[in-house]
Amino acid sequence: MIQKLKHKWCKHLSENQMTYCEHLVFALGYGFACIKAGWYLIIHGLLPCFYQKAGSDLIHALDKAFKRNQDLR
Repeated sequence: MIQKLKHKWCKHLSENQMTYCEHLVFALGYGFACIKAGWYLIIHGLLPCFYQKAGSDLIHALDKAFKRNQDLR
């Protein structure tokens, strides 16, 4: 079980050409950005006059960033 997990772990990092620390920073950064976008969208849903484009703008920026990161590999 542990060998299988270690293999998946190493394979994922290798496929993404990242060290563990690089991957951690990448994932945490985009994870927090997704949470931020979620809050914008929740606030906008409750109060439509706020964050009218902030949520969708952030989602589009994340999409571009992920595609750009894929292009680098």
